[in-house]
Amino acid sequence: MKRRSFLMASAMMVSTLAMPLAVQAATPKDQLVIATNMSSMRGLDPNELNQLESAEIVANLYERLIVLSADDITKPQPGIAESWTVSDDGKTFTFKIRSGVTFHSGNPLTAKDVEWSLRRLVKLGLAPSVDLRQWGITDKNVDELIKATDDATVVLQTPEVWNPNLILFSLASFSTSILDSQLLAKNEKNGDMGREFLQTNDAGSGPYSLRTWRVNDLLISDAFKDYWQGAPKMRRVILRHMPESSGQRLQLEAGDVDVATRLSSTDLAAIEAGGKADIQKTPGFGFYYLALNQKDEILSKPKVREAFRYLIDYDGLANTVMKYYGIKQQTIIPGGLPGASTDNPYKLDIDKAKQLLAEAGYPDGFSKVYYATPVTPEYEVAQSLQANAAKAGIKLDLQGGDHIGKFRNREFEIFSARTGERLPDPHAVLASYATNPNNADDAKLSGLIAWRSAWEVPKDIQDMVTAAAHETDQEKRAVLYAKINKAYLDASPALITSFQRTDAKAVRKEVKGYVGHSTWLTRWDTVSKGK
Repeated sequence: MKRRSFLMASAMMVSTLAMPLAVQAATPKDQLVIATNMSSMRGLDPNELNQLESAEIVANLYERLIVLSADDITKPQPGIAESWTVSDDGKTFTFKIRSGVTFHSGNPLTAKDVEWSLRRLVKLGLAPSVDLRQWGITDKNVDELIKATDDATVVLQTPEVWNPNLILFSLASFSTSILDSQLLAKNEKNGDMGREFLQTNDAGSGPYSLRTWRVNDLLISDAFKDYWQGAPKMRRVILRHMPESSGQRLQLEAGDVDVATRLSSTDLAAIEAGGKADIQKTPGFGFYYLALNQKDEILSKPKVREAFRYLIDYDGLANTVMKYYGIKQQTIIPGGLPGASTDNPYKLDIDKAKQLLAEAGYPDGFSKVYYATPVTPEYEVAQSLQANAAKAGIKLDLQGGDHIGKFRNREFEIFSARTGERLPDPHAVLASYATNPNNADDAKLSGLIAWRSAWEVPKDIQDMVTAAAHETDQEKRAVLYAKINKAYLDASPALITSFQRTDAKAVRKEVKGYVGHSTWLTRWDTVSKGK
């Protein structure tokens, strides 16, 4: 009889979840329902994914050595590592692992799991492995550099001295999540270190465990009652695949979902005016940028590059399409980080642009092909630039579509998009925008957008970026970054920044404690519901 009742209850739950959202009542008080777009989600392996929505899920299925609080993201705090020390030479980090933490499987979390997890990240060598590889840790030296010396101690060494926060920030990333090594050993196939298993299962110790995931449909996670910080208030978190912004808006307004993501600016404005939800705008560590290919004879001229600075309608865009998606910023270090500046010296000035073009030898302008992603707000920004450029005599053949491959291969003239970094430090952005150690085509440094733009970054800027990354004195670093910020702006760079990226979400007012995170690690165990 008990089994029959259980099966009936399970069937009712699945039936309810499968119902069209339009006929459902308001979400339960002990469940959080998030509308999202799962189209780009390919799995839930922390060492493999590199996408915002997946990262938020992983942030709640797994724990990491270090925690970065959403309200003070620049200060590393204890996570699975209850404490740590850094050697006098700055190259050895010793972590004491918290006792009493268990994985969802029931296995205890020990230093050996930490060792195995970090080594796995590096050895798999997938995109997220840059979080450790950029500090000189490779598949050849990782077994020597990352070791568990006992069940409660992990020692990590770096070949060179870096600012210690760079290492600690990296150990707070979703990529460095601690995995259940015993569980994955049992589910390994052909030496894959559990990759296939982790596409649809979790091996974590976070506040939630994975119950169900159907690709491009539904994800259900249940509160982990044995979570080391106590069971979360939300018994269950459900993510629903809703790729259409208008659909998300309607369900949010009806109370059928609690959080809506990836909304259009029109729907965000309507939701804000409706008063049933708050709009969260979380600053990200990236920019909306315009790239001018420096292999092009015309675009490589500094005064032409400078002219484009005066063809962007910063204020007009800030009050319209960029209201929810960006913060006006023309300097290269994201706001809130050491060396950041609020100085925005440029404004839309067609006459100034014409003057610079004439001084560069192009009084009658020129024509170029302009690639832009056909999504909000990137395409609206591109259309605005196209219109302003025409007034200055520049004809831009605006072409939408997926042209990122051409940009990576330096096969473009003008390109615009946005970037997003996870490391809450100026180095993350500067390494891509302001370093290019080898500008040759065959160098294929496609991870650097300065290389993609064929921009030979001035040597003094590159030297300062390197020096700041190695500098251990925080005050000296801040001074260096302020100098870099000014030097980058003065260089009339081939990568023109206009807005610092923000990620916007709509959250119903009865939801408390759902706080957007700049490194994509939004937590669910802080959430409650009330009037």
